[in-house]
Amino acid sequence: MNQSLSLAKSIAAELAARQQTRQWETFILSMLTRLELDPSERSRAEAHYQVMARHIASKLGIGDNDVHVVIQGSMRTQTTISPRGNAKFDLDVVVKLTGSRFDNIQAEAFFEEFGKALKGLPEAAGEPEARRRCWRLQYPGEPFYFDVTPAIPGSLEITGTDLRVRDPDTVWSPSNPEDFADWFCAIAQLRFAFQQGGGRVVTMDGRSQVDPLPNRAISLDDVLRRTVQLIKLHRDNHYHLLPAERKEAMPISVILVTLAGHVYRELHASRPNGFSSPIELALEVVDQLPRYIDRSKGNYRVPNPGLAHENFADRWNHDGGARASEFSHWHARLKDDLALLFHEDYDSRSAERIRSVFGQAGVDAWKASLPASNDVLKGLRATVPVQPRDPSSPTPMGSRKTLA
Repeated sequence: MNQSLSLAKSIAAELAARQQTRQWETFILSMLTRLELDPSERSRAEAHYQVMARHIASKLGIGDNDVHVVIQGSMRTQTTISPRGNAKFDLDVVVKLTGSRFDNIQAEAFFEEFGKALKGLPEAAGEPEARRRCWRLQYPGEPFYFDVTPAIPGSLEITGTDLRVRDPDTVWSPSNPEDFADWFCAIAQLRFAFQQGGGRVVTMDGRSQVDPLPNRAISLDDVLRRTVQLIKLHRDNHYHLLPAERKEAMPISVILVTLAGHVYRELHASRPNGFSSPIELALEVVDQLPRYIDRSKGNYRVPNPGLAHENFADRWNHDGGARASEFSHWHARLKDDLALLFHEDYDSRSAERIRSVFGQAGVDAWKASLPASNDVLKGLRATVPVQPRDPSSPTPMGSRKTLA
């Protein structure tokens, strides 16, 4: 590998020389598409949201218009990786509550009252379980669970998306899931010179009691979202068999989404003509993730782009360096694993190599894609021989098969 070139350009050049860029892109798209949410699961989840909103309004004795369920996290940004097998995937929602009864309520009283309002939900939601900022509904028998965060306007004067939620450490904590998601989705629409056309911006209907789940098909051309999915899949695989204390300190999804968004936007502004393929662009985003971790004032900061005084990396400053160390270790492994994967000849790639990077979920998706794609891909085999380097194989880490 030519050390004078960036990781992205070096790998892109090697793939182009072997004429295997399209094959790898086809595999990645097939793998990630298979790991996305099943349409029937999405439909059932949305039905549960609707029931939950009406139930909460009734239990709290407020009008339906004072309860608004906001889809947040990976479901809203469309960066979900859905587990298969016996694992469940999580769905994050914020329930915005308005009305005069919440004007002077205390954080703990508000949180407990909301938890009681979740009890007795129909359709077997299960007993609510208290977490740091949310209540978890397990939905036994469903392939998903909900993490439901109650929120009220940030102050008496603010009634928009600037919210506050209960936090056991700080009493109240700021939150702005809608503006954060809008920030990410706007960046994801940016297109580079090598791409053709543009995507449709997903908008939400503010008149609805429950925001609809985004359902636009995500193509490989949607490089930012696909890159985030690859990053999260690798992270889950990497930490699957590691000790619990290391899993506790692993990079959380909102930080990874934020860093990737910043890098992608900066690359679009500074190098709109600088890339030749989705793989090259994705690898450059991966390489530059640490650039947007702010260390300028002696503490780690990854500010919420929609609410600057919310620091997604706040816990990095109170754990003896564990989370910062884990991020550095995992990021180095991510780059090495992707380099090893793409240096391998496409037609010689092995289940073991794919498992080492993406876990069993990646292997299952790869095997499922083989019958439908082999005939097409044979016509795209390399005609220019390139001797790849002979790297040592990374240690297989298994598949966590969960969402963050």
